[in-house]
Amino acid sequence: MLTHILVPVDGSDHALNALVYAKNLTLSLSVPPKLTVLHVNPDVTINEPPVGIELDERIAEEGSRMLTPVQAMLADLSSGYNTLVKHGDPGKIICRTAGEEGADLIVMGTRGMGLVSELLIGSVSHYVIQHAGCPVLTTK
Repeated sequence: MLTHILVPVDGSDHALNALVYAKNLTLSLSVPPKLTVLHVNPDVTINEPPVGIELDERIAEEGSRMLTPVQAMLADLSSGYNTLVKHGDPGKIICRTAGEEGADLIVMGTRGMGLVSELLIGSVSHYVIQHAGCPVLTTK
C-alpha cells in the first residue's frame, strides 16, 4: 500500500509535471497517501562572497519562490500536503529525506539529458534512482 510520496521540485517544467503526476496518483487512490514536496537549495561554493549581498538570504528566498506554483497547484488537494526546503547536494538530500520521512515512492522529473551529458555532468534523477531506499518514478 502506498502511504507517502516524496516529490522533489526545482522549478523546472519536468518537476512540475512530476508534481501533477503525483497529485493525480494521490487523487486516484481510495486511501490517499501523504504527499511531501521538497525543494533543495544546492550548496554554493565561492572563494569570495559578493560584497553587499546576503547570499544565504537570497538562496532561501529563491527556495520559497519555488514553492509558490506548488501551493497553487495543490490548493485543492483535500488530503493536504507538506513542503520542505533543505540545503545541500540535491541527490543526497532527496534520498536522505525519503528515508527520514518514510516515503515509499519518489516521483521526480528528468531533464532528458543524453548519455554523454549525463556521464560528463551527472544527473540528480540518475543519482536518486541508484541510491534511494524506495522505488523512484521518473516523468518527463
